[in-house]
Amino acid sequence: MISMDDRVVGAPCWADLMTPDIDQAIDFYSSVFDWTAERGDEATYGGYTTFFRDGEKVAGVMQRQPDDVTPSAWTTYLLTLNAASTAAAIAEAGGTVVFEPMDVPSMGVMGFAIDPSGAAIGYWQPGGHEGWDAYAVPNAVAWNELHTTDFRAATEFYQRAFDWTFTVAGDTDEFRYSNFQKGEELLAGVMDGSGWLTDATPSAWQLYIGSSDVDATVARALEKGATVVEALEVTPYGTLAGITDPGGAYLKLRSI
Repeated sequence: MISMDDRVVGAPCWADLMTPDIDQAIDFYSSVFDWTAERGDEATYGGYTTFFRDGEKVAGVMQRQPDDVTPSAWTTYLLTLNAASTAAAIAEAGGTVVFEPMDVPSMGVMGFAIDPSGAAIGYWQPGGHEGWDAYAVPNAVAWNELHTTDFRAATEFYQRAFDWTFTVAGDTDEFRYSNFQKGEELLAGVMDGSGWLTDATPSAWQLYIGSSDVDATVARALEKGATVVEALEVTPYGTLAGITDPGGAYLKLRSI
């Protein structure tokens, strides 16, 4: 269990999925990652559902409204202790505050923004819900990274809005990548995607889910209706693969 004392302000602390078919999503993620799902009260929380891994919170999922044309996608949330101050910092740093921070009864305060490169990012001020309880273990979120069309604008934004300190992992046209780092801990990454991102695949945050056997996880995902977007690849950062779930949301798998 991750306590508040172990969390880093500005670091990813939660992720949730917006999907056109919540029942399909619950079936998929429960089958592929052995998650259990707990539905929230419809009147208070709109049916927002929390996924658990061995009793520990790992992610959430919500139903997309019928008239919402937003693509199905995972959202990463960064930890803040004052959502109102973070919203002001986002605006001052050149981001767009999509809506003013919103109270989630007994849980916390949620905000949502667009960074200067066009990527959506959430932020979360904990109340009764402090974020995920398990991280960087099999069948839990294992990494969060931004692929951006404007690397300089993005890194400057997260430095100013969320007080990130970066360490450089690569600085060539072929591989430009920096990590948000606190002490010895790597907390999130930013990759220069200007060489391959297009209008059809714009700047976006990427969610990685850990797996003890990526090949077997891909096989289970395919059986449940997933599509392989990036075939399994062994890299210096682990074995990786990219898939879309049956609702069309993209996610990556990473060996743990």
